[in-house]
Amino acid sequence: MRFLCLPGAYGSSDKFQVQLAPIVKELTEDGTATFHFIHGPCKAVPPEGFEEYFGKPPYYRFIEPDEDVEKTEDDDVLARIREFPDCETPEDTMRELMREGIATSHKSTDNAIKYLVKIMEERGPFDAIIGYSEGATMAATLLLHEQRRFKKKGIKPMFKYAIFFAGWPPVDPDTHAMVLSDESEIMIEIPTCHIIGSLDPYVHGSLALYNVCDPDTAYLFDHAKGHTLPRDKDTVKELGDVVREAIEAYDIRL
Repeated sequence: MRFLCLPGAYGSSDKFQVQLAPIVKELTEDGTATFHFIHGPCKAVPPEGFEEYFGKPPYYRFIEPDEDVEKTEDDDVLARIREFPDCETPEDTMRELMREGIATSHKSTDNAIKYLVKIMEERGPFDAIIGYSEGATMAATLLLHEQRRFKKKGIKPMFKYAIFFAGWPPVDPDTHAMVLSDESEIMIEIPTCHIIGSLDPYVHGSLALYNVCDPDTAYLFDHAKGHTLPRDKDTVKELGDVVREAIEAYDIRL
């Protein structure tokens, strides 16, 4: 199985390879999978106070506030993670986060989809996609784009499986609205694996993403830590087994 790998905001392809290294080792040593790492098309600067958290530059993002709207730093949704809301449901939390005042990212989202489709055409095919944090949101949005394109143009989707690490819900490729399960019947149809950390302050984002995936084929995996990727040997082995079982169960091969 060949994965396309999308890092989080302010990450890079090189940094994501380091973050995902234990899982890559687990799944490549027995020939289960190969991995192709990329980063977003937008050069970025981390929010004030988070520079050390994201390591040394360069920094990249898939989505950024559109240039043609008047905005301040706090209009960028990622700048609001300092005070992430904690509401009764994951969907309520995401609505509060995306409350009025957030700058639009319509053009940026469209450009990111075009950027990823071009990579798929030039460097694919891929069996599956992995996304971490913003990369998970972008991966989920890309899956909805593939589903929509299939219905409109009959172009068969490339991805048959997705792994989301600490993600947030996707954006509707047509309306650019965040897709929430209590507002929309839109659903990611392929099998998915959702790696969350119960200590992640943004865990409601991960659960809101889980809730817009097919409940019959969505697998929830809690590594019991924060907004990170699992690295300890036992957890990585368990996750590797989950992926191998999914490949067999859903016949995920090129």
